[in-house]
Amino acid sequence: MAERVYPSNRPGVQNLNGAYTKGQMYGAALPTFRPTPPKRRRNRCCLCFLCLVAFLLVLILLAGIAALVIWVIYRPHQPSFTLNSVQIPKFNVTKDSHLSYEFDLQMDARNPNKKVSFYYDVFSVKVSSGNVDLADGSVPGFFHGTKNTTVLKSNLKSQNLALGASDAKNLKSAQSKGKIKLDVDLQTRVRVKMGKWKSHNVKVDVKCKGVSAVISGTKKASPTANSDAKCEIKLKFKVFKWYL
Repeated sequence: MAERVYPSNRPGVQNLNGAYTKGQMYGAALPTFRPTPPKRRRNRCCLCFLCLVAFLLVLILLAGIAALVIWVIYRPHQPSFTLNSVQIPKFNVTKDSHLSYEFDLQMDARNPNKKVSFYYDVFSVKVSSGNVDLADGSVPGFFHGTKNTTVLKSNLKSQNLALGASDAKNLKSAQSKGKIKLDVDLQTRVRVKMGKWKSHNVKVDVKCKGVSAVISGTKKASPTANSDAKCEIKLKFKVFKWYL
């Protein structure tokens, strides 16, 4: 009588421990190997980034070459402003903290360039002392030709300008001494002309700080006006909505 072996080793039947027989193992179909496709998207992004960097470098190089050529041909220099006279024929602080004044300003605008000229818009003028805004006005715009010096004049007046108590005290002290420290600020827009080319408008700030001016009509007033004051010029270029 034939001996029976448990469990059976027939194909497709598991042993008691759950393992398949050799027939099942060797007869089973193996899964097909499929290599992972290369990540083309990442390679394309890297290539685009490198192209963008190369393009920007070329633009910077071309801009540098153009700036060098312009400098060699035109030798541009920025204009200069000098506040050469500030006269105060009237300056009176009353007991109730009101100020009446008159300022006569004279400024020289000099263009040292031989091949570069400027178109100025209207200038806004502001006179202050410390943190107190005293006067404001305007000066007409003009064309500034090559190797030219133009005189700018402004007369600013006011009656009964209300002051704070501390400001009135400081200005009353300056009045009694016959001298006052002033800051004169001008703002405008300018276009630069080189040959037939004209630039867009550029914002210009002219700041004359710490100008010592004589108050006329006071006992300690000197007959001489203040000495020439060099003014600082700042150009502000507009990028989108901001000035740099």
